[in-house]
Amino acid sequence: MNTRGQITPLYRCILRSCSTDSKLRPKFNFKLDADLSEEIKTGSLKARHHPGVFGGGTVTLPDDLIQAVNTILTDYSVKNLAKEATKLSHCLWSRHASLEAHEYKDKMAQVEAFIKSKETVDPMAPNILEVDRKRLLDSRSSKVLDKMKKETYLWSAIQYDEHKSAAYVVARLAPDFASLVRILREIKKRDTQFSPHTMLDFGSGIGSGMWAVDNIWPGICKEAVCVDCSSEMNNLADKLLRGGDPDSPRTVRAGGTFFKQFLPMSDVLKYDIVLCSRSLFELPDMASRLRTIDILWRKTAGYLIIVEPGTNEGYRLVLEARDYILELSRRASEEEEANPHGYVFSPCAHDMFCPRFFDGSNTPCNFEVNYQPFTFGRKTNTQKDRFSYVVLKQGKRSDSTEQQWPRLVRSPLHRKKHVICRVCTKYGTLQELTVTKQRHVNLCKTRENIVGLGKKVGLEEVELKDVQELLDSHKEELSPQDLLVLEKQWEEEEETEKKEEPKVVRTLTAKRLTKAFT
Repeated sequence: MNTRGQITPLYRCILRSCSTDSKLRPKFNFKLDADLSEEIKTGSLKARHHPGVFGGGTVTLPDDLIQAVNTILTDYSVKNLAKEATKLSHCLWSRHASLEAHEYKDKMAQVEAFIKSKETVDPMAPNILEVDRKRLLDSRSSKVLDKMKKETYLWSAIQYDEHKSAAYVVARLAPDFASLVRILREIKKRDTQFSPHTMLDFGSGIGSGMWAVDNIWPGICKEAVCVDCSSEMNNLADKLLRGGDPDSPRTVRAGGTFFKQFLPMSDVLKYDIVLCSRSLFELPDMASRLRTIDILWRKTAGYLIIVEPGTNEGYRLVLEARDYILELSRRASEEEEANPHGYVFSPCAHDMFCPRFFDGSNTPCNFEVNYQPFTFGRKTNTQKDRFSYVVLKQGKRSDSTEQQWPRLVRSPLHRKKHVICRVCTKYGTLQELTVTKQRHVNLCKTRENIVGLGKKVGLEEVELKDVQELLDSHKEELSPQDLLVLEKQWEEEEETEKKEEPKVVRTLTAKRLTKAFT
């Protein structure tokens, strides 16, 4: 039914009643998917079960894992271990990547120039004795080093012994497991055909990634390879698989569970899932980080998952790895280099630069998960862990069939009569979408009422899709020719209505005379 060419009085009434839909500002100009809108309207789908919702509830550790942890920690002092765990947790959260060599030199030059500007005596003056010159130069060097220690992060890799590994269990087992479960749930929900039969976990620590994969796909993963440079961490992960008793049999996998201290360089063996969770901070420089990411990507057959703390520094390392892999994929497509193709599966709905990095807010793109912390059997409230991550999938986005939804990057702002949603779109931009009851919740009911009104006045051919087509067509800007045609139509309709109006012949009656004079 084409309604662009002619406008009837009924349709003019329709347009006036839905004028809010045709005058939406950009932040209001969006609508639900048609199928989902119908399901929500009929009640077959609740809003909290929308396919774009991936948060889930509070994540708890599996019972057998909690039992294994309790068995392992019986030999430790609970009080001392809790203090050590708190200290380690703060250290990991405030961690920075090491400065590059050129960054350190530039910082050193700035500090030295500042110290020189504060000096009252120039050590290189010709009238200074050699002994005094040496003393002044030594004093300058000492001041520069002291200021460098205060203003630069002194990076060093964390060495995990037996006691620190036990503290890591208390501090990070639950939040690490929870963040990975949240990420893997989204993969399972969006890619229903995917089943990981093999996995590689780089920087596996105490095996949180292995437990998370088994939690989401029970009994599916047949081979797990865990790589961690700390032998104490590997031993502790092995004990957890044995229920906390090193003499008990390990959980059996068809392909085996392997613990390694060095990452194999060959890309002959590929894995369905490759994890790199909270490990990039332990690498000494950018070159080693990118080299490691390159090896992991070439070992990936399905998904590569990179997770870091939800700080500015953690976000920067995730972004560094993300951009590197996307650049490899671009070169494979445009310059025909022998690199695997890939794209961002989540959280981004695009492969462009992250808009959060350029918005000037100096806030990272991070996400939260609720989890039940490990508290030695005591009752406690749930806690939140904040993390930054990226999931990269092998293949081309153009070949992908997954539904891409705008991603909420901040908690919605609930106001009195509207809700503001801040999202990252598939166009690589940040946008604020304002949802109101008048414009969005009642819109479906308004369209239905219009169809019902049309049927009551005898327009049986009017359907819901016709109303939507009419509204969509009048969101477009009309040309001067369209306006002239519409004006001519309205003049013709008014003339026709005047001709059809019956002429009323007024007669003088006694009743009217009586009413006029009383």
